[in-house]
Amino acid sequence: MIITHLFKPLSALTDEELMQRVSSKDDDRAYGELYHRHARKLMGFFFRQSGSDEALAADLTQDTFMRVWTARDKFLGSSFRTWLLTIGYNLVKNHYRLSEHQKQYEQFVVQTGEEVAESNIVEHLDNKAFDQALKQLLEKMPPESRLLFSLRFEEELTVPQIAVVMSIPEGTVKSRLHILTQSLKQKLNYHDTVRR
Repeated sequence: MIITHLFKPLSALTDEELMQRVSSKDDDRAYGELYHRHARKLMGFFFRQSGSDEALAADLTQDTFMRVWTARDKFLGSSFRTWLLTIGYNLVKNHYRLSEHQKQYEQFVVQTGEEVAESNIVEHLDNKAFDQALKQLLEKMPPESRLLFSLRFEEELTVPQIAVVMSIPEGTVKSRLHILTQSLKQKLNYHDTVRR
C-alpha cells in the first residue's frame, strides 16, 4: 500500500502532516516549510507582546522554533498552530516573569481569580481613533492581559484553544476575558465620551 502524503509536495501537506514528518523522520525540509508558514505571524504576535521590540520578537520566534524541533517527538498530532502558540505563550510568560513586569503579572493573577461569563468586546473597529485608543490601553495593561487579548481577538483562538495554550481551565479563560473586556469597554466608553 502506497502512502500518498509521502509523495505530495511539502506545500500541499497540512501542518500536522508536516509535523508528523518532522517528528518521525527528523525531516528538516518539512520543518523549514512549517517555519516558512508560521514564523512571520508568530513574530507579529511577539512584536505586539513585547512593546514593539523587534529584536526581542525575533529572539522569541527563534526560541519557539528551536523548542518545536527539540520537542518534535512530543507533538501528539492535534492542531500544530495551537501547539506552536502554546510554546510561544509560555516563552512570553516566562520572559515577563523574569523581567520588570513581575509585579504587574502577580497583580493580574490575583485580580483575575473569580470566574464570571465571557463578554464580547471589539466593536467600531473601523474607527481609527478607536483603534488608537485601544492600542494605547493595551500597551498600559499587564502583559498577561495583552497576551489574553491577542490570543482571543488577534489570533482568533476559541476559549478551549486558549485554555490549552495558557494551561488553565476554560472557566478561568472566560473569567479573565470577561474582566478584560469589561475593563476595556469601560475605558473605551470613557474615550468615546471624552472624544465627543
